[in-house]
Amino acid sequence: MAKKRKRRVNLKRLILVISIPVLIFILLISQWNRFRLISKGYSFSNQNIILKQEKEERQYYLENDKVEIDGYDLYENQHHYYDYNLYEKQSKKDKESVVSYIDSFYGLKDSLQELGYDIEICRDMMKMFDIEDFRMVINQNYTYEQVKPYYQTKGFIVEDLKQYIESNLEAKDAILSVSYPFIDSSNEIIREYNINTEKYDVLIKNGFYVDSQYEPDDLVEVNIPTAQDCENNQMREEAAKALETMAKDAKKEKLYILIKSAYRSYSDQQAVYDYYFTIYDPITAASLVAIPGSSEHQLGLSVDLTSQSVEDGQDFVFGDSDEYQWVIKHAHEYGFILRYPEDKTELTGTANEPWHFRYVGKEIATEIYENDWTLEEYILEHGFSYTLKIKE
Repeated sequence: MAKKRKRRVNLKRLILVISIPVLIFILLISQWNRFRLISKGYSFSNQNIILKQEKEERQYYLENDKVEIDGYDLYENQHHYYDYNLYEKQSKKDKESVVSYIDSFYGLKDSLQELGYDIEICRDMMKMFDIEDFRMVINQNYTYEQVKPYYQTKGFIVEDLKQYIESNLEAKDAILSVSYPFIDSSNEIIREYNINTEKYDVLIKNGFYVDSQYEPDDLVEVNIPTAQDCENNQMREEAAKALETMAKDAKKEKLYILIKSAYRSYSDQQAVYDYYFTIYDPITAASLVAIPGSSEHQLGLSVDLTSQSVEDGQDFVFGDSDEYQWVIKHAHEYGFILRYPEDKTELTGTANEPWHFRYVGKEIATEIYENDWTLEEYILEHGFSYTLKIKE
């Protein structure tokens, strides 16, 4: 009898020993997501908010770094905190605007998904699309497959989407013809664009502007001689090295290239612009000098060249010199193009400047040279390699 009682006691102990780990395991499984959120630093109240969300949204919090929650609760919201954080970072808007945008988007989310726009696609589109743009897509019944070719092409402008689709042109051609017809300066400027890029093929001219505060962060002095009246011999580092090599090779041919003008700040260009309008009529002045913000010199990629023969009075202008004849044949080998040829003034919108050379890199320069193109024609052939934004 005592043995039976002892066996029962041992059995109970065994059951207890086994059941405790099992219960702990069950607890861990059932509360695993809560433990994961605790490890990320979410408070108990924030955990409750997250765990009540749909599985898809809940996973964002479990799989990514901690996101801010409390700051958005100053405003009535639908608890889409992961997207609030994402959109605030990319848009730089205040929290109230962020909450309004994201909550409005979620009201359209199902309709967009029916048209093939999954949440990750939409998050990317939020960089360009406002809520009315998303509504337009739904109202026009534009599927993602219809929009995708245009959206994935650099230079895409949301406001012009309907015209792109109605044009029946390939995406690049639709975008260039609808949004940027004035790449060819013989066409009217229909709007103005801000450009923020470090790419060497950037197109700057009337209608295409850099910010007044823009200054390249890799400007260096070009180590070649300068004209007596040269006030700045700085260029971006890669362009500077290429010009130094070109001048060195020209010197081997007893040709002496000098810099007359290189980088100009926005304020420097403003001074030049104002000066030209004091000595020429408005039409002539406008054809000879770039509007501040549209000058290639501000990019740090352009240089006005001269020669020692011009400095010594043997030649009147650089275009008359042997140096010019050599540079015009060889500049592309170093990554430079003659930016404003004599026979392309209607296209470029700028009078012939035989002294003005632009760095675009060897590959692009060679293609432009071999096809007798301008930078405009290169863009029209290949499209933009960077994004543009409508100037406000």
